[in-house]
Amino acid sequence: MELRYLIVCILSVFVYTAALAQKEAANWYFGDGAGISFQSGSPVPLNNGKLQTIEGSASISDRNGNLLFYTDGSTVYDRNHNVMQNGTGLKGNVSSTQSAIIVPKPANPGSYFIFTIDKPDYFRITNDPIEGVHFSEVDMSLNNGNGGVVTGQKNIHLVTYNPSDPLENEFKSSEKISAVISGDCVSYWVVTQFANRFYSFRVSSSGVNTDPVVSTINNNFRPLINDQDLNVTAPGYLKISPDGKKMAAAYSGTALGSPRSGGAKKTGKVFLYDFDDMTGKVSNEQLLLANAYPYGVEFSAESKKLYVTSNTYSNDDILQSGELYQFNLEAANIQASINNIHSSRNVAGALQLGIDGKIYRAGYPTDGGGFEEWEKLSVIHKPEENASAVDYRHNSFSVAPRDVKLGLPPFIQSLFNTNFEYDNICLGDQTTFTIAGDDPFDSVLWDFGDGNTSQQESPTHTFAEAGTYTVSLTRIVNGLPLEPVCEEVTIFDIPTVPSDYVLKQCDVQDDNSTDGLAEFNLQLAKDFLTQGNPGLQLYFYENRQAALNDTENQNSLNNIYRNKTPNQEIFVKVVGFGSTCSDLSPMRLQTTESVDLYPSPVAGCDIGGGEAQYNFAAIEANAISELGLDNTVSLTFHKSEDDAILGENPLPDNYVSEPGTFYIRANSESFCYGFGSIELKVTTLPQVKQINELSGCNTDFPLELGTDIDVENPEDYIFQWSTGETGSSIEVYNGGIYTLNLILNESGCGREITYNVEKYQAPEINQIQVENHGADNELNVVTNSEADENTVYAIDDINGPYQSSPVFREVPGGTHTIYVKNDKACEIGESNVTLFGFPPYFTPNNDGYHDRWRPYDIPDPEYKLKGIQIYDRYGKLLVELPYDTKGWDGTFNGRPMPSNDYWFNAVMENGSIFKGHFTLKR
Repeated sequence: MELRYLIVCILSVFVYTAALAQKEAANWYFGDGAGISFQSGSPVPLNNGKLQTIEGSASISDRNGNLLFYTDGSTVYDRNHNVMQNGTGLKGNVSSTQSAIIVPKPANPGSYFIFTIDKPDYFRITNDPIEGVHFSEVDMSLNNGNGGVVTGQKNIHLVTYNPSDPLENEFKSSEKISAVISGDCVSYWVVTQFANRFYSFRVSSSGVNTDPVVSTINNNFRPLINDQDLNVTAPGYLKISPDGKKMAAAYSGTALGSPRSGGAKKTGKVFLYDFDDMTGKVSNEQLLLANAYPYGVEFSAESKKLYVTSNTYSNDDILQSGELYQFNLEAANIQASINNIHSSRNVAGALQLGIDGKIYRAGYPTDGGGFEEWEKLSVIHKPEENASAVDYRHNSFSVAPRDVKLGLPPFIQSLFNTNFEYDNICLGDQTTFTIAGDDPFDSVLWDFGDGNTSQQESPTHTFAEAGTYTVSLTRIVNGLPLEPVCEEVTIFDIPTVPSDYVLKQCDVQDDNSTDGLAEFNLQLAKDFLTQGNPGLQLYFYENRQAALNDTENQNSLNNIYRNKTPNQEIFVKVVGFGSTCSDLSPMRLQTTESVDLYPSPVAGCDIGGGEAQYNFAAIEANAISELGLDNTVSLTFHKSEDDAILGENPLPDNYVSEPGTFYIRANSESFCYGFGSIELKVTTLPQVKQINELSGCNTDFPLELGTDIDVENPEDYIFQWSTGETGSSIEVYNGGIYTLNLILNESGCGREITYNVEKYQAPEINQIQVENHGADNELNVVTNSEADENTVYAIDDINGPYQSSPVFREVPGGTHTIYVKNDKACEIGESNVTLFGFPPYFTPNNDGYHDRWRPYDIPDPEYKLKGIQIYDRYGKLLVELPYDTKGWDGTFNGRPMPSNDYWFNAVMENGSIFKGHFTLKR
């Protein structure tokens, strides 16, 4: 117990010096292998990064400042700068402004979400689909504590667009994303933008809520999603203020125009918004900057100043300079508070607040410059001051020999807004609280989230149980309480490590298999020492003093360790994830004689392509039975012998692979028992077409399915049809999807065969829409197959000609027959229609042809003719004819009228009037 007390005291002193300096943002990786560490308080360049990114990147550390992982949005690298397990193929892009951001999963120590954003292909240079916004989950307990992207929780799509809008569906998102802690202090908001909408996704202890809060802004840049724009989704950063109350967005271009037309790069804007950290809503858009090409935005730690980088271009879109602006967010007119802090030949790059309270600026010289100019960041040393006193130092921080590009890694903005600080967070400690910042107050009220409060300025409090508590601080000024500020405080239980633990490893058959030396995977002790708690981490040391000295857990032994002496004693430190609460105890490394394990070959089920499906859980049970092993022995299977020896990368129970040799590791009561191998073969199934497309007309049914399956001995198989039938073939009378499970009796291996059956229906005319145009009419034929591009139409002749358009124009009045067919139909659909119409002329010469003029009859009773009025070209009424008239004979008062055009009104019983004109010919 004295040892544990000593360790707690030493580590608690370390926590006090760190004072919760929000060290999750202590390590940055960006650009061409560049990086910065703020671990020691002052920034130090890093050159061990693996990123090669033009713009977007993201990184995260634990609360003590130890690097966990980083990414360019496509590949994730672990703390050892190796590609993380399952860490490739994320859907971000190195040329996306903010390709990724990392957010912890609340109340789940060691679990994180990576949100990624693809780069829209503005100029459609490639035909690759634009991926939009996704998230993936990282579990730091995987891969021996190096972390891994969780299988099945990778690249989960978030809808940030209108799927029914073709253009929005194509581009899906902007390049913007930001995050901040929610006003409830127990969840986060992740915010992105597209078109005139902001999408806020809540991240809580249960995960990501994929149903966002949507805020629609009636802004001035709706053309952003016009496919003729300079930049369809306008690059530029999105940042929420550290206090969660404001949000700023830079849009590099917001007007129509080709990039070759000139002047388009002077249309960018910067907007400021109100953000509600309780609801996730965005509102109150304010224009701060226009007629520019802005890129980076960042708030000061106290959320009182906003900084913007912007490029200035000529009318020919030639870069003139890069500007750095400051806006005073406490000014009555924020837009008018603009001050130009610095103008240079550096392009406008990202701005990012550091945990030291300074703001760092990326970018590179456009006039070439020396190599050293590409290796430098600029720094705003006093961003809370007014413009004249910010102490901006241009190209002053070197990351040589690495290069700075445009981007810097974004973080959860609230990491930089420390309302109060706390330390001593191990269970049983007196946790101390200290107010941060210089906001005035007369008195305070602390609420520790467990039913206890305090009015002391700097109180201490002992929590009764481990857990996460929402601690709030309320400042009181002039007797009035201000809005409370809160933080989540996690109290860690100190894990107890048994002092007599022994990790045993089989002594591999090498030149000296009895020397007691072997390679140990030290992390194999984790399950026993942590009792399966994923929130605990293990660090190993060769002696006690090395463990005590390594307060930051940066100098522990490699997880793969070869003991130096038989039965060697080493020390294990078990630490709560992201805390300094720990226990330290000795453990021993012993070797045991290895048992050889060579079970009989096993066949897996053929799934095609030379691969088979293997069930390792069943293989394990059969091998244990065959080899006569007792029930304390468990087997894991591995692709390589080295993996089996070290217990790394065990294969899942259900595994698809080509046949071959796989390697076995056996453990007994958590200790190594032996090694071996097993031959995995494949059970060959008949080569059949697994998806079959069948079709036919009504007269072709029933169709027989299954006749294409040719097996040598049908009695060796079970036939299971989706209809419930068990014969080798079946008859179907309707279209649909039918499946057959063909199962080999002996092995149980099977193959599913699908039949997609389409029953062609004759096209039918549902409606004929008519528009009357005097003597001629327009018909629009609506069928039950109107979406079929192979449907064709004819009028009055079943033999055609047929046309692809369902519209017939200039159809004269009278009765007509419409025909419709397609290349799949067995029958031709038809329908009759009678149209209102009239002869375009008549010839009253008593030859028996066209001697009288009258409109054609319409059989529909609704359109029964009531009467006809005929006029000359001057509008004089010549004659009124009754409904039963035989027609006009071309006379007026008994006198023949001359050849000319005449006009008419045909009045129907239902009140409809049809007008037109015709010609009298003599």
